[in-house]
Amino acid sequence: MAKSEIEVLIETLEMSRDLTKYYLNKLEGQDKYKVFEIEGKQLNSILWLVAHITVSENWLLLVCTGGERVKIPWARQFGLGSEIPKKENYPDAKEIMEMFDKVHTTAISYLNTLTEDDLAKPTTNGVNFGGEDSVRAIIKHAARHESTHAGHLGWLCKLFDVKTI
Repeated sequence: MAKSEIEVLIETLEMSRDLTKYYLNKLEGQDKYKVFEIEGKQLNSILWLVAHITVSENWLLLVCTGGERVKIPWARQFGLGSEIPKKENYPDAKEIMEMFDKVHTTAISYLNTLTEDDLAKPTTNGVNFGGEDSVRAIIKHAARHESTHAGHLGWLCKLFDVKTI
């Protein structure tokens, strides 16, 4: 039987999450707070990326689509355009990792309730990605967003001299 569109979108989101987790697994034991600097530009730390992916997924897949967002007390610290905090200003690393999983599980569970008609609806806040304001477009963007940051984690593997293949 052919998969529904939402099933394909969820499968794509899960594939993006699997890639993120693959790199995070490879980075186990590395300094999660380390900020590499290349040609005067600071790269985000492992933990900043995880927190940012969490906050972004909450906003993109729950807030923008009409779901019930997960309350993240430290969300503003890791949103779009935020500064990399000093190590002592981070929330607890375990809490970030737990929220990473909680938001994803909540989002996937909610997305599983969406119909084809729901995918065509505009976002709750008029967000336009790729020339389209729709729940469908924001879900696609969420997959693209996480995959982009998974690539950043891949670069961090190289900088930490962690073999990935």
